[in-house]
Amino acid sequence: MEEPQASPSRPDSEHYREMASELRELARQFRFPGAWQELTTLALRFERRADQLDARSAPAVSDQEHD
Repeated sequence: MEEPQASPSRPDSEHYREMASELRELARQFRFPGAWQELTTLALRFERRADQLDARSAPAVSDQEHD
């Protein structure tokens, strides 16, 4: 049995995008519309989370830089 990590790192946006891609690939294998819909919805939520993480890590642009 594996030992849990003492300080697990938080997933970054790339991790969420990879998971979204894997969920979409899995959804393509399902013939049941309900399962397909749930997986694609979850993939979309992962993409949104990745976008949120990217927005938080982007440097703030000051008003002076626009002049």
